[in-house]
Amino acid sequence: MSNHEKVNILMVDDQPAKLLSYEVMLAGLGETLIKAGSAKEALEILLKTDVAVVLMDVSMPELDGFQLAEMIRQHPRFQRTAIIFVSAVHLTHLDQLKGYEHGAVDYISVPVVPELLRAKVRVFAELHRKTRQLEALNRELEHRVLERTEELSGKAELLFQLNVELVRKNQELDAIMQTAPDIIFSRQPDSLKDYISGRFYDYTGAVPGSVNGVGWLDYVHPEDKEPAMTQWMRCLESGLNYESEYRIRSRDGDYRWFRARGVPIREDNGKIVKWYGTCSDIHDSKLLEQSIRDSASELERMVDRRTDELRRLSIRLMTMQDEERRRLARDLHDGLGQELAVVKMVLDKVILQKSAHPQEAWAQASSMVDRAIQQVRTMSHLLHPPLLDEVGLLSALSWYVEGLSKRSGIETSLQVQPSEFQRLTVEVETAIFRIVQEALTNVFRHAEANKVEITLTQRAGVLTVAVRDNGKGIGESIAELRPDSVGVGIGGMKQRAKEFGGELRLTNVHPGTLVELVIPCGSALREPSVVLDAYS
Repeated sequence: MSNHEKVNILMVDDQPAKLLSYEVMLAGLGETLIKAGSAKEALEILLKTDVAVVLMDVSMPELDGFQLAEMIRQHPRFQRTAIIFVSAVHLTHLDQLKGYEHGAVDYISVPVVPELLRAKVRVFAELHRKTRQLEALNRELEHRVLERTEELSGKAELLFQLNVELVRKNQELDAIMQTAPDIIFSRQPDSLKDYISGRFYDYTGAVPGSVNGVGWLDYVHPEDKEPAMTQWMRCLESGLNYESEYRIRSRDGDYRWFRARGVPIREDNGKIVKWYGTCSDIHDSKLLEQSIRDSASELERMVDRRTDELRRLSIRLMTMQDEERRRLARDLHDGLGQELAVVKMVLDKVILQKSAHPQEAWAQASSMVDRAIQQVRTMSHLLHPPLLDEVGLLSALSWYVEGLSKRSGIETSLQVQPSEFQRLTVEVETAIFRIVQEALTNVFRHAEANKVEITLTQRAGVLTVAVRDNGKGIGESIAELRPDSVGVGIGGMKQRAKEFGGELRLTNVHPGTLVELVIPCGSALREPSVVLDAYS
């Protein structure tokens, strides 16, 4: 409602002359004036029209003003509608008190002062107008909050994916740092080394952490120190990539050739904030340079052989891809395709040849269509079980467990306590299904188990999901959920649990492994109205 939009003022009196006088008094307000000659007519108008102020006489036939006001207030829509009584007969304080008890906001006696009436009606009309404006603003605010919430939800999901990717990258980086044969180092812009990997200490025998700064120069061959530092200072001044070769003393006192390479890391303004580099052992390659030059033809043959191997590998990969495509095409052709083809032939026979037994033909066609539909549903269920959205977690898990038992041969059971298992929110049910799915996949791939027990329990405000197998168990580092030991699958399970304030536990139970998911029920239970909507 805009600031200048008119509001409706309802005037109720059984005397037309009074209605006319009210209309004259209130005409200057610029609002829409509606007249009603009886209480019944007023009620009909109220049910069809949004009214800001009701100006009514107390003394009316059939229903008086008090009765009409009481009926208006009983309707939820008009509980806040301003009602002003006008009376020339009921003028006592008891009459006024009765009017207020029946929901009036004011009680005016006759004769009516026009200016006073206009002022009072103007106040309540403006209050109604402001209330409608506030409601409109609240609706707009709720809409904006909903849009912002959806936007933040999308960003949270993106942030989660980025965090998962960051964890994986950090794990890869840690693995590279621990297993890389090269010496890895970093330097500050002032040329001081602030990190050098353990490979340097393993090779030189130096005490770990003792060569930060320029201490590493003590292990460089005396003849190579000055050329190496000169090249480094030149790169510091120019900002170009650093490359130098020098000999480093081993723990046995022997020197071996190393090639150092470094690249600068810059801010947006081009300022160098750090240098990162590697130092690779090239001693053997330098000793072999001459022999390699003498056997260039052999090297070419080796390159040709490696090229052939890579070519064969590439062909093999493409062949495997083609075989997988052919397998999928064959499954579709031999399964769904054949069923549909036979259905078409049966229907063609019924339509074109006018079969003597059409009912049998239709029944045969219907059976084949059912099998085709079942194949399509099986493919669809493996991608995302519709049961999870339609009837909930328990049905989806039961279907998945039954299918896993048939496909893998692993004896799998599902137990639920209590039997009247309350529905959870969509997000929690999806997370639990994916965690159980990942746990069962790990059992199938790694556990070498022949039996799995799945238990869902709601007790004392806590939801517990347990997957236990009788396989070979897991390593202690994995059971402790160390970041450098768990893979993306277990890491994803842990993150899903953490999102809902829960915890993921891995335990060796001898024999086998126990995977437990513990989530507080407070934020996981679905509202009753939502459950009814899901089943309706």
